[in-house]
Amino acid sequence: MGSDALQAIREAVHAQKVIPVELDMGYKVVFSTLQGNLPVNNRISGSILDIPVDLRLDYSIIPNTGGSLPVNSVLDGFIGDAHIQGRMMHKMVFSTIAGNIPVNTGIEFKNNGARYHLEMPISFALGAARGGGLKSSSGGGGIAKKKSLAPKYIAGKMIQPDDLPDDAGSSGSSEAGRPIPGGIRGVIEDIQIDFRFSFTYYCNTSSGRNPINNRLTGEIRAV
Repeated sequence: MGSDALQAIREAVHAQKVIPVELDMGYKVVFSTLQGNLPVNNRISGSILDIPVDLRLDYSIIPNTGGSLPVNSVLDGFIGDAHIQGRMMHKMVFSTIAGNIPVNTGIEFKNNGARYHLEMPISFALGAARGGGLKSSSGGGGIAKKKSLAPKYIAGKMIQPDDLPDDAGSSGSSEAGRPIPGGIRGVIEDIQIDFRFSFTYYCNTSSGRNPINNRLTGEIRAV
């Protein structure tokens, strides 16, 4: 794999067949016009088999009728002594409140002269609208009515998904299906990667409850 660290991981995977992985995902808050402050992931860190992992996630700003939205664009950092650098792709996914939301769909990078593509499947998280309630659409984009959801927002507070109110998924009280990256999957040489993201919420008085990935778990396997 081109480095002592990656070779050590590869040898361990082939010896043990499966290596569990748990890494932290950091985030930063970016100001976005009309939306207020929005979170974007900026780091993946931790260790694999006691080999340190420190990957920085840079971002780009994508203009949208609902304001400019951040999305990750570059992965750059180290796994042990191995320098890892890749380009992160995204697509626009429709969302009822924010319009089209940019969501990462994959990572491309080179290793030993070969090009690899890792997929980032899209997941959907509950994301409440600004101000504590969703203005439900009449179907043509017009506003039919506004149902209230008792605001529980504290600016800058992270709220776990289990803290959502019981009626958070009911019609009119939230933005169902807020798209976010759900994990990383793919094959590098003879190693298969299967990572899943878990998420929490960054709450802001302007943008509401925003899902943001905070943990990477999964495994790497021999193929």
